[in-house]
Amino acid sequence: MHNHEVRWPFVFVSGYVDGLQVFTMMDPQNPRTVAYYDTFLGPDPSDEGGQLFDGAWGVDVRNADGLIVISDMTTGFWAFRMEGFNGWSGEEWGYPDVSSAQPLGPRAPQ
Repeated sequence: MHNHEVRWPFVFVSGYVDGLQVFTMMDPQNPRTVAYYDTFLGPDPSDEGGQLFDGAWGVDVRNADGLIVISDMTTGFWAFRMEGFNGWSGEEWGYPDVSSAQPLGPRAPQ
């Protein structure tokens, strides 16, 4: 796995040749995968003596509407929606409402 974004209770992961992986930590003793998408369409690069760093590189989640984006070094840009995840507000979970993705429209004063 390479990069991840946490939107409690979900963890969104870019995992090189494993693509997008999403798991829930609602029960930390029993994390479980709730969504995935394989963005890497080629053969495992290590099988052919190729570069080990192919596939999904970065992941971002936009809090305002739940848009999930992946950058894949081989196949490019991917945008996803996850059923039941229509956005996230940290305040609902007792966390700051932060994101590395640009919010939609002007932000309300903090």
